[in-house]
Amino acid sequence: MSADAPEAVDFVSQPIAQLLVKVATRCNIDCSYCYWFRDAAVYDKPKLMSAEVLHQLLSRIEEHVSDYRLPDLPIVLHGGEPLLWGVDNFNHFAEACAAITARTGCIIPIAVTTNGVLIDDRWLDCFEAHRISVAISLDGPAHIHDLHRKTFQGGGTHEAVARAARLLVSRDVHVSALAVCNPAYPPRDYVDFFADCGITHYDIMIPDATVDEKPPAIASFYNGLFDLWFEANRSRPAVNIRIITDMVTALLGNNSPTEGVGYNPIELCTVMTDGSVEAHDVLRIAGDGFTRTTFNIFDHSLDEVRSEPRWKAARDASINLAAKCQRCKFMNTCGGGYLPHRFSKTNGYDNPSVYCDDLYAIFENMRNVLEQHLYVKKPGGERVAIRDALTGAE
Repeated sequence: MSADAPEAVDFVSQPIAQLLVKVATRCNIDCSYCYWFRDAAVYDKPKLMSAEVLHQLLSRIEEHVSDYRLPDLPIVLHGGEPLLWGVDNFNHFAEACAAITARTGCIIPIAVTTNGVLIDDRWLDCFEAHRISVAISLDGPAHIHDLHRKTFQGGGTHEAVARAARLLVSRDVHVSALAVCNPAYPPRDYVDFFADCGITHYDIMIPDATVDEKPPAIASFYNGLFDLWFEANRSRPAVNIRIITDMVTALLGNNSPTEGVGYNPIELCTVMTDGSVEAHDVLRIAGDGFTRTTFNIFDHSLDEVRSEPRWKAARDASINLAAKCQRCKFMNTCGGGYLPHRFSKTNGYDNPSVYCDDLYAIFENMRNVLEQHLYVKKPGGERVAIRDALTGAE
């Protein structure tokens, strides 16, 4: 949490260590803020991943983990709405990954991000049997969720999604919720709702926006959310709100586990339904065809994408920060903000986040609160306030 200007970091090149697999490019609901359909190029892709593409993908996965002797390779099944791919395909994919693990020793954790509308007993059995982690998109209570997450007929989806969330909690499934922040409503609305659902792991994500847009301020919302998180976890770990946990982790000098917080390269690899390979899919909020590459899993190994110009440009942009960010005392904590939120038509990614002022205020508030409550324990048992430890005071 040093206020000194950070020094440049030299990031070591490493093989692709996580896959985002787009098994469906269409969706069964109509969310007004969805980044996916901001790029019309998604309509050029097959609606569902075919058996031929899946077979080749599994071959490339085994080749990749064997070549680089990876201990694990997390895979997220994504869309559109991935459950449109069908439960039989999910079962087959999970069984094939388990076979790869048996042959190579590489653990392949599988997760899925879903709107939850299609979840029934067959899906629950699939998730439970294959230990598939489920992140369900649920924007808190109905009066917030149904503003943006509607059916194609204009009706709300909250009732169906909340039902699915409660079904997941009732089974032996690792479940988390993904909400998008609406700063017009108090954070307690979200926190109380998830507590009522029995969901203790969730995220309240910053709304996607580029520098060319003017999103509403978010600092007050996240400062209030931090207060609620801090109070809930005061005596023991009880609630994991991912964005808050990640921000605190980064403030304390550790690497954040997600790409939206902290100063680390974004090295995600996205496989589309036709087998084409792209960088992080959310970068498509920059416009039509912005993530398109010439690489695919039939002609290229997974790790070859690291030399693809557009993929490499996104990776480099994630660590080559704007001048303002390089001078900021929170550079290593913030990392310039989420890469898509730095884009402008004029400068590409060479900008601070569109939420720069808000992020600064959030981290400043967090630091001030943590300094009042954290201490360093010396070898002799003496406790020193972290503020004094950071300044060298006794």
